Amino acid sequence: MTAPGETPEFATAAFEIGWRGRKIEAEAAIPTGTVRPRVLLPLVQQLATAIVGLAEAAVRDRGKEVTCRAGCGACCRQLVPVTATEAHHLRDLIDAMPEPRRSVVRERFAAGREHLDEAGFTDAVRGAADAPNRLALGRAYFLLGIACPFLEDESCSIHPDRPLACREYLVTSPAENCRASSDEGIRKVLLPARPMPAFASLDGPTPAGGVRWVALLLAPEWADANPEPPANEPGIDLFARFMASLTRDHSAPPDGPA
Repeated sequence: MTAPGETPEFATAAFEIGWRGRKIEAEAAIPTGTVRPRVLLPLVQQLATAIVGLAEAAVRDRGKEVTCRAGCGACCRQLVPVTATEAHHLRDLIDAMPEPRRSVVRERFAAGREHLDEAGFTDAVRGAADAPNRLALGRAYFLLGIACPFLEDESCSIHPDRPLACREYLVTSPAENCRASSDEGIRKVLLPARPMPAFASLDGPTPAGGVRWVALLLAPEWADANPEPPANEPGIDLFARFMASLTRDHSAPPDGPA
């Protein structure tokens, strides 16, 4: 770990992701000292944007277009999974907001949690990462109509910091179809790779051996109850593990019903 006052050392990691005749070539400066996974989050967010760009280009090649737009917040009522690292990041993002915005956002989280409690879904949502019926749970959550606490005028108010899962969710079907309680008529965009589960792998598996994640609505309280682990792995090793996981089969289903 870099001592106070020292300049951290970095290594340059070069990588390439190719898909359907296009490719991403990039270099990134990765710290060689021991760090937390959060240090890599900005890089992973940028990589997610580039991967989505590949997917959007492939959609255009087929004469289609992504229909997701600012002002269409239907998907912002889904059971959104965030990695443990992202949960800490979002909690700190809220804490750093100026007043009165900070209090407004916290009140939205509290109201959403109260709605969840009244519906008797809180425990189920807490254990959603290991739930055998995640699809049914996600549909039931959507029917509750709980808007993301960051949603304002049907648009994301933290768009540059939005979760990886939100970045990965794109459709080519009419935007209004996403408001239905059924998946019928929703056509998701195929991604060449999914950064969210790959990044989640850096936080370790769930008790059942699955991908560890937290529901966005419960992320701040989860982060308060679960302190961020100390830095214990060189950044370059973390990045190598992330890339190894990313290049395994984490792709979304084909461009068909979600």
